[in-house]
Amino acid sequence: MGSAEIAIGKVLLIGVTGGTGSNAVKGLLEQKVTDLRAITRKIDLERPSLSKLHNSGVELVEADLDDESSLKAAFAGVSAVYCHALAPDLAKPDPQEVVRAQRIAQAAKQANVNHVVYNSAGGADRKSGIAHIEQKYRVEQILKQANLPTTMLRACLFMEEFWKPYTRPSILKGSFSFAVQPDRPLHLITTKDMGRVAAYVMQHRSEYVGKDIELAGDVLTPKQMAAAFANAQGSSVAYKEVPPWIFLLLFRKSLFDLIQWYRKQGYQADVSALRAEFPGLLTTFADFLEETRWANPELTYQDL
Repeated sequence: MGSAEIAIGKVLLIGVTGGTGSNAVKGLLEQKVTDLRAITRKIDLERPSLSKLHNSGVELVEADLDDESSLKAAFAGVSAVYCHALAPDLAKPDPQEVVRAQRIAQAAKQANVNHVVYNSAGGADRKSGIAHIEQKYRVEQILKQANLPTTMLRACLFMEEFWKPYTRPSILKGSFSFAVQPDRPLHLITTKDMGRVAAYVMQHRSEYVGKDIELAGDVLTPKQMAAAFANAQGSSVAYKEVPPWIFLLLFRKSLFDLIQWYRKQGYQADVSALRAEFPGLLTTFADFLEETRWANPELTYQDL
C-alpha cells in the first residue's frame, strides 16, 4: 500500500457485454476509471447490455476475438486491458478460450499495453481438477509467458449466482437449497467489486503488476447465508443441503465435480486481509442483498 495513484489512460474491456461483465464496468466507472473502450462483435444499440454501456460513456468498438486482424484497431492507443471473460461461463470449458487468450496476448504485446488485469478463478493455482478453473490457469500462463505486465484477480463465487431463476424463487418462498455442508464456509464476491478492485490495481500499477489475488468480499456458511436472506426478506428461510449425487442422476458430471470441490477444498481467499487492503471496495453479502433489492419479487437477474 501507499504508492501514489496514477493516471491509467485508455482501458480496453474484453468480455463485458454479458450480465456479470456489465456489472464489473459499473465498478470501474464508480472508481472514476472512465476512459473505457469495449469490444463487441457487432454494435447493436437495440441490445440492452450494449445500450447501457454506450449510455454510460463507454466507447464501443467492433472486433471479434476469433479474428486476429480485427483486434488491431481495438487495441490502438490502449494503455491497459481488463479482461472479464473470453468465453461463456459454463461448467464445461470452451477450447476457444485458450486460442483467444493467445490472440489477446499477441495484440496486447504489439500495442505495448502496460497492464493486463484478468478475471481468473479462485483456486486456479491449486490443481483443482475442475476443467473450467484449470483452463483459467492456462489463460493466466499464456498472458504471463507473453511477458505482459499482469495482475490476476481470481474470483470466488459470484453473489449474483443466487439471483439466477433456478435459485432465487425458492429462497424468496423460504427454502435455500445448495449442495454444500451447512457449516462449510463459502467465499463470495460481487461482479461490481471485480471492477472496483480492477480499477484500484490499475491506479496502483507498480504495486500490483505480477500479483495474483484470490478475491472475495465475504465468507459465510450456507446457514449464515440463509439467515442473511431471511433478514433481507423479513421472512424465515431454511437451509436444505442437497446431496451432490443428484447432479450425476441429472447427467451433470462437471457440476458434480465442482460441488465436490466446494465441499472438500474450495476457495481460500483471506477476506479480512483483502478488506484491509481494499478498504471500501468489497461488498458484504448483507449489503449486496440490500443494494440489489433482493426482497422485491418484481425484480429479476436482468435487473441487476
